Amino acid sequence: MSEKNIPLKNEKIFALNLTARAAKTVAGNPVTTRMESGVSNCFPGLEFDHRNLDRRFFPGLVFEFVSSDDNLRQGARLVQVDLNDPDLDPTNFVDSPADQPDSNIQSELATALFGDPGTALAEEGWFLESITQGGKTISLHQRARGRPPLDGMTTWRLVRSLQPEPVKIVLVRRPKKQGDKVPTPRRMELRGWRRRFVSANSGVLSEAYTPGELTQSLCSPWMHDFRDCACTYWASNHPDIVLAEEAVGGAENLLTENPVTDNTPIDWLRADRWPARTAAAEDTEGQNREAEMDHYEINQRWQDLSIVLAGHEVSRIFNAREADSSKTFETPDLLAAELVNLAELEHAVALEYLYAMFSVKNPANVRDASLRDALTFVRHEILMIAVSEMRHLRWANQLIWELEHANLTTKKWGPSLGIAQTIPAEGKPRQRALNPLDSETLQSFIDIEQPSGTLDGQYVRVVATLRQPKYSSLSLEQLAARILADGMQHYSKFREIQVILTPYLKTTPPPHLRKITTAPINNPDAKKAITLYRTIVGDLKEAYGLGDMEDAHHIADARTKMFELNKIAEDLANKGLGVPYF
Repeated sequence: MSEKNIPLKNEKIFALNLTARAAKTVAGNPVTTRMESGVSNCFPGLEFDHRNLDRRFFPGLVFEFVSSDDNLRQGARLVQVDLNDPDLDPTNFVDSPADQPDSNIQSELATALFGDPGTALAEEGWFLESITQGGKTISLHQRARGRPPLDGMTTWRLVRSLQPEPVKIVLVRRPKKQGDKVPTPRRMELRGWRRRFVSANSGVLSEAYTPGELTQSLCSPWMHDFRDCACTYWASNHPDIVLAEEAVGGAENLLTENPVTDNTPIDWLRADRWPARTAAAEDTEGQNREAEMDHYEINQRWQDLSIVLAGHEVSRIFNAREADSSKTFETPDLLAAELVNLAELEHAVALEYLYAMFSVKNPANVRDASLRDALTFVRHEILMIAVSEMRHLRWANQLIWELEHANLTTKKWGPSLGIAQTIPAEGKPRQRALNPLDSETLQSFIDIEQPSGTLDGQYVRVVATLRQPKYSSLSLEQLAARILADGMQHYSKFREIQVILTPYLKTTPPPHLRKITTAPINNPDAKKAITLYRTIVGDLKEAYGLGDMEDAHHIADARTKMFELNKIAEDLANKGLGVPYF
């Protein structure tokens, strides 16, 4: 083939990651191909460093985003005038007219960069001063107000917000140090456009980027960066704090262990791996540093670092809590019916937990420091568990609507927002009840959440059923398994609450409790609370009935009303009354 027949670029590539954007998992593609499954978190990411895209946001110029203690050096520093940038050439867009900028602006920018302005910008000391787009100007250095220039990270975030449209930038020259004379010209204004990083026609990355440029600033795993990665982006590979290894025997043996220790975060990088020497992680990186592996030590002992599963370190063979595949629901309708019951159960226990939380005194009104700390912890943890149960209510409804949308059920089962009449418990079910957080109530909460127990055991059948081939295309097993895993955390947290409250549960009356009774339904504040609560349930019913995960309107309304309900419930509790949810 002659040289003149060799194509300069291949515009036949046009996938644009369409399979990753599909509404459902595409056969043959692992879950990691989907955008929401990527381990990258924008800065700097594991696949590539997003900052490297924005270094070339303005065609012909290459910037570096600098954060420094020296105000003269921080911001977006111009490091190169790239006259070989393909976007300055009008013929570059022959095969992709959708990406072509305004021809007059393109010509004006090319003329400037190939002329005297470009020659001046090739000298040192130029920084981005302001950006104008769509009639709005972002000032990156408000000199008139005596403020220092914005740091590199903030500047980058603002640059990243630009649209692929015309943009005007102003660059200003800074001295190397205070007092130095700045040569002329000291200010430069350029009209251009925010580069399109990827071709709208083919999905091909702009040819302005050289091989390796997007990954040039990434860390090297299992090297020194693994010891002290300044950007702390090892979201999955490098945990900062973990929970200690569970006792031999797994969840069933946890009753013999200390739940406070079980829930105490420890430093994953600690040098002393002996279990008996394991102590809680300190509050800051500096405080933990002396007890951690050093740079060269981690190269020699990296194999000592534990695998982390379900938040806990694991040093021996991991035995996952497998769902019993023999106990599956025979039909989708039977599965949906069970999910309706489980959603009602989640609703009921969430209300029981909330009522119990408000029976605990407000720490702000307690003088004793030890009791105040205990109250702060208990109220926070119970609220978090209640919020988690509300999330489970939503997930159970999602499982129902997914079954319905896939036409697997013979009738419409959801939404399910009723309140279960009975709560499963060891021995026999009990009636739902709104009780203060005394020792008996707290133990009943522990029994509900106990692993392989009542609520936990019922979800095991759901997980086992969703593993069957007929449900595989819905990808619902992980959602049900998440509920199962959360139940284990609830159990552990309630046991920790029990340990914290032990000194107070033995006293009559318990000093951690308000003297509280369920408010009469005709109480004005109680009426207001119940009306608000029913409105919240109505909003959720509308949202779950649509079966649209993106239904922000009803969900946002419900969340706003929840904050209002929280205030009313606290006011009632201060008067010795609890919200009469049922």
